[in-house]
Amino acid sequence: MIVHIDVERPAPRLLKPAIDALRDDGVIIYPTDTGYAFGCALSSSKGITILRRLKGIHEKHPKPLTMLVRDLAEMARYGHVGNQVFRIIRRLLPGPYTMVLRATSEVPRAMKNRNHEVGMRVPDHAVCRMLVELLDEPLLTGSVTPAESKGESEAQLEDPDDYERRYARDVAVIVDGGAMHPDPSTVLRLVDDVVEVLREGKGALPQ
Repeated sequence: MIVHIDVERPAPRLLKPAIDALRDDGVIIYPTDTGYAFGCALSSSKGITILRRLKGIHEKHPKPLTMLVRDLAEMARYGHVGNQVFRIIRRLLPGPYTMVLRATSEVPRAMKNRNHEVGMRVPDHAVCRMLVELLDEPLLTGSVTPAESKGESEAQLEDPDDYERRYARDVAVIVDGGAMHPDPSTVLRLVDDVVEVLREGKGALPQ
């Protein structure tokens, strides 16, 4: 099922099918500030299993899964944030960054990587903000590009109609915000007050 929305001014009623699917353990595809992404509710173990399969990230994989949170307070609930880390993320967020933090006990075990870390995002994007608000919990997220992409270029798969044909069996709802070029987030690992750049992307590196 595809629902069409205005990414600048999304209407809550149009996102209802996506929210219903998330609450029913489903996976959706939706637009973000860095391209289209898979999403499921943080509380859905079934959704996490499906998303892991779609992304090719097993539970022992070193790459952590990522969640969308509402704000810095919610980020501190799920990740250990020291004073120096807080100053950095306060300066950069909301924006096109993924922050890898040491996970707190609030994070479901199925979310963590083997180092007990978790990625978190606070995108500057109206659809992302509205989905998290309407769902009333963090949204597990992962770019549609597989973690270990070989051969076919997934970067060309940018139109929601293409996603519907490819992922019809796995995804309940596709939120169509128009064709988009993937532009990956900058990934920063912020553990023990040490800043490590894991990937340079759309967000400028902190000075």
